[in-house]
Amino acid sequence: MAASAEVPLRWQALMDHVAGNMDAHATWVGTATAAARQEHDAMRRVAAAYRAMAWAAGSAAQAMLAMKDIPPTPHDPARRDAAAWSAWMREKIRMQRALATMLEQHAAASERALSAER
Repeated sequence: MAASAEVPLRWQALMDHVAGNMDAHATWVGTATAAARQEHDAMRRVAAAYRAMAWAAGSAAQAMLAMKDIPPTPHDPARRDAAAWSAWMREKIRMQRALATMLEQHAAASERALSAER
């Protein structure tokens, strides 16, 4: 479990990074007009939600890392539902790949936006 803590740790870093950008955007927009205040406040709410995701990911990672100190325990193969576990694992893999694809698409869109700035 501890070895898999890298996943929530990377998610935490990304969510914190995105939240910082949303805060910067809110500051950039300012609050001089009603429309600006509305966008500003909305961006701050979204940034707070991203920070909550980051916090939850960090909390999960810490719990996972703490498991490295738990001694190995025998697992009774007769109590394992192999079919259910396999179905769960296949769905997890599908979801991981879908997330990876979406993140790659978002990264490519961000690169295009950055290139347009130059």
